[in-house]
Amino acid sequence: MRTESLTFSQTASLAPDCRHYRGDKPCFANRLCGGCDHYAPFDARICIIKLGALGDVVRTLCILPELRRQYPNSQITWVTKPNASRMLQGHPDIDRLMVFDAMSAMTLNREAFDLMICLDKEAEPASLAMSINAKKKLGVGLSSFGTPVPLNEEAVGYFELGLSDELKFNQNTKTYPELIYDAFGWKYKKQRYTLPMNADERAKHVARLSDLGWDESRPTLGINVGAGKVFANKMWPAGKQASLIQKLKVHEPDMQVLLLGGPDERPIIDEIMRKLDLAGDANGVFDGETHHKEPAFVSLVDLCTVLLSGDTMAMHVAIALEKGVLVLFGPTCEQEIALYGQGEKLVAGVPCGPCYKRVCDQGDVCLDAVELDDAVKAVRRILQQRLSGLRHHKTRELSLPVLRYRQAG
Repeated sequence: MRTESLTFSQTASLAPDCRHYRGDKPCFANRLCGGCDHYAPFDARICIIKLGALGDVVRTLCILPELRRQYPNSQITWVTKPNASRMLQGHPDIDRLMVFDAMSAMTLNREAFDLMICLDKEAEPASLAMSINAKKKLGVGLSSFGTPVPLNEEAVGYFELGLSDELKFNQNTKTYPELIYDAFGWKYKKQRYTLPMNADERAKHVARLSDLGWDESRPTLGINVGAGKVFANKMWPAGKQASLIQKLKVHEPDMQVLLLGGPDERPIIDEIMRKLDLAGDANGVFDGETHHKEPAFVSLVDLCTVLLSGDTMAMHVAIALEKGVLVLFGPTCEQEIALYGQGEKLVAGVPCGPCYKRVCDQGDVCLDAVELDDAVKAVRRILQQRLSGLRHHKTRELSLPVLRYRQAG
């Protein structure tokens, strides 16, 4: 015999539509719901599915300000991978984080939403998007053929960029935030993305680095020494990074350097430090260590005044934290990256790029085309802007300096 759950008009003791309601334990008020002064019902329930690379997840956070504007009292659920879930923990605009797995899918399939958003083109998240009960769906779903398709008319342009190199590499001039706002039929007003900060993790970094001689009152250049294994040539080799540090130390003697990366970057950091040690230039250069979980890495980036990076997750973290940024672009599309007026781009304008290739067949022509002296000058410009408090350029995305190079010969 089938048993139906109660309709909640039958009892005043339960309010499952309240943002404080738990169901398995008392809420903070520790009382039954009937007549409670803290009753705060949601006016809408929103589910966002965004897995993908960490950097893609971080930059997609730019949709939250608009969702909060349109649905000020909504409950926002974000479904993502474990690593991104750790990074987004504590975000003030996310009410519930769910890790993408079978248990979460079962829970979500029982729920009802007013709006579902999916921006992943892989079969698994797109399939979850189709199974969720929502009044309105935006972004990407799965066809009956098992292939991803746009769910709404406005999303077609965003979707087609992934199907045509000509569109993505040569014709598109919009940033990623602009593209996804267009895909939802929203008006883009330079809404930015932010990340929560773990104060305890930050304090641990400050204590450890201070013991090594780092001074929080002095400017710090963070260098994210690698860029993952997905695409080739997204960051300079260790030797060129060491040379950059040596040149900068001549012009900016008060500036400290913090080397950042994950486990895969441990050999690169070791090589940079070895080269600097041999040249007698290691003073003021600090190893950020490479074993950190995501919240600790975010807090480490927060110690930087300016970050030098390739097009990678660390870049998006620095943008989210409103740090100065200098970004090197080789195989990926610089026009899709919104810096919000926080820095500059150095683009290797070689004939073969952008390419999004995992393995390069052109040797070192990509980022090798980016001149060391131009990077030194750019770091110094951004550093001076940050130190002098010149923040007026933040909303002037179109005025950002973008230096493009041509292939020699």
